This record gives sequence, C-alpha cells and structure tokens, in this order.
Amino acid sequence: MAAVGCYAGHMIRDVVSPDVKPKIKLAASFHNPRRNQSLEVSRLDLAIKKDITPVEGTPQQPGNSRFSSDYDCIKKIGSGGFGMVFQARRKLLDKYFAVKIIRCKVKALREVKALSDLNHVNIVRYHTSWTEKTTYQDFSTDSGSSTQSTGDPPEMFLYIEMELCDTNLRVWIDEKNTQNVKKSRRDIRRREESLKIAQQLISGVEYIHSQTLIHRDLKPDNILFGRDEKVKIGDFGLVTSDSTDGEVVEKTGAKGTKSYMAPEQFGTKYDRKVDIFALGLIFFELFWRISTYHELREIWNNVRNQDFPKDFTEIYAVESRIIKTMLSKKPEDRPEASALKSELEKWTQKEEIQQKTI
Repeated sequence: MAAVGCYAGHMIRDVVSPDVKPKIKLAASFHNPRRNQSLEVSRLDLAIKKDITPVEGTPQQPGNSRFSSDYDCIKKIGSGGFGMVFQARRKLLDKYFAVKIIRCKVKALREVKALSDLNHVNIVRYHTSWTEKTTYQDFSTDSGSSTQSTGDPPEMFLYIEMELCDTNLRVWIDEKNTQNVKKSRRDIRRREESLKIAQQLISGVEYIHSQTLIHRDLKPDNILFGRDEKVKIGDFGLVTSDSTDGEVVEKTGAKGTKSYMAPEQFGTKYDRKVDIFALGLIFFELFWRISTYHELREIWNNVRNQDFPKDFTEIYAVESRIIKTMLSKKPEDRPEASALKSELEKWTQKEEIQQKTI
C-alpha cells in the first residue's frame, strides 16, 4: 500500500518504480532566488547558462514536447500551488529523476539559476532545466499521457530536473515515534542515528550560509534522504539572500512555516540565524519521542521557549544544552552553523572514544 507524506502543505504519495526503493518522496518546491540581485528576464542570460534551455516556437504537444519525448515511466508524485512534480525516467541515461513543472515567471527563472549554483552532498542536486510553451497543464499519474486544458492560451512553463530522493525526515521521525520503547524514552540506536542526521543537516546549512543565503523554511518535511543514504536539504521556495557584510537584512513579510519560524521572522528584520532556530526545533524532534499529536501541541510552545521536558534534560544533557543555545530568543546568542558543526564533530568523536573504551 502506498504511504502518504506531506511537503510544504501538499500531499505527496509514495510511488514504486522498476529501479528505485518504495517510499519515494519529493520536496514540493526547489526555488532559490539570486542573492542581492534584481534581474530582469533579459538579463538572465539563459542562452549562456547552458543548463537552462528555452524551447521556442509553437505550443508543445505531447508528441513534440521535450518532456514527453526525452522521458518515460512518468508518474505524478506531487502537485499544488507550486506546480507539479513527477518521477520520470530519462530514456537516454536510463535513470530516474524528479521533474518539477512550474509556470515560467521572472522570479522562477531567477530562482532556478541560483539553485543551479548550489553543489553540496547534503543539498538536493539540481541537474538541468528548460522552458516549454504549452497548453497542457496536467499529466496522468500512471501512463504519462497529457490532458489539454481547453480554452486556455498557451503558457510558458519551466521544467526542472532534480535528484530523486527517498523518504523524508518527517516520515523517519513519525516511524521512530511509533516504535515501542519499553518503559524508557532512552533509545540508544535512535540517538546514534539522530547524531549522524544532525551532523549532515548542519553541514548543509553551513554551506547554504556560506553562499550568503537563508533557507527560511527548514522543517522535517523539507529534509530528504537520497538514494546514497545521505541527508538532503530540499524545498528552496522561500530562500532569500543574506547580507554580505554580516548585518541584518530588512525583509518584507513573514515567510516560512509558522511552527518552525524564529520569533524575529514574524517581523521585518532577520538574518541567517532564523535557520539555526528552526534547526534547534528539528534537533529536538530527532532525539525525543513524541507519541501523539496532542503531546506535541502541549509541549511545542514550551520547547520554542527553551523549556524542555524534565526527562529530556536528564537523558540528553549535552543535546539539551546545545539545542537551548540554538533556540535563544536573541539571534546574536545563537551559534553560527560553522561553530555548531565543529561542536557536533567534537562531541561525536568523544562519544565514539567512550564507546570503544567501554
């Protein structure tokens, strides 16, 4: 039976293909605006940017569309306001990819150009993109055939080919929370796995910040597991530029998922430290078993205010101390991603040494 997951508020179904594992999930959106630039379409230099290829001419039909001619085994795995996401096999390479289709706006072009510059093992990998003018706005979930929208004029759509990932962190957390841990919340195996996930997450965030970017929507639903078993940060739909001089940049409007947003993110001025706050909440979920949604609602606001369950601080003393600093109300009191990465590495090495001496 197919399982159901949720990315950025949109339902995503698991799908099974000939050469991939079950439980394929894909983040709903992978945008990334160019930092501190105000570019027009004419300045995007898409012709120079080899991996963004416009397809000019008449509206594309199923027979001459690049998507339907270069790919087969097409299955829709996500849809919503962001567009549509498909699992598809590129015929020439005989490999499966995720292909997202969104309306081709100036902002979307800027974002995909910036996304193409990100290259890190812990970030979902962008491969290529192109545009097509088409009247076909829906594709079947099984056959890969298209349905024409009657009466609507042709629109330009942006097609983005990306790395296809397996399940996401939300699924992992939910599975761990439903496991029966006898009498105690102490789970040694979960703790070991959580440490590895946390290290990879902070490595990805450190890289994002090194590119003077702020993700702004870090949450378990947007963190994937690649087929290489590495943690992958996805969904760059709300990414924005950070200042190059380290000063706070003025932002307009609250952007993000409210339950994971830093306090200052609801205002107009914030910087990359909002990502550290979100990571602190994610780290808490990694380590601590929360059995029911009711329990989560009861403790979540307390956790956001650095008030952890007593058992958590007793069982996970070191984790509690680190997470508490990440959830500091003042952004300047939160550690930089690079400092967190260094601390986690030292802590993990110490843990490994202690285990060997036991």
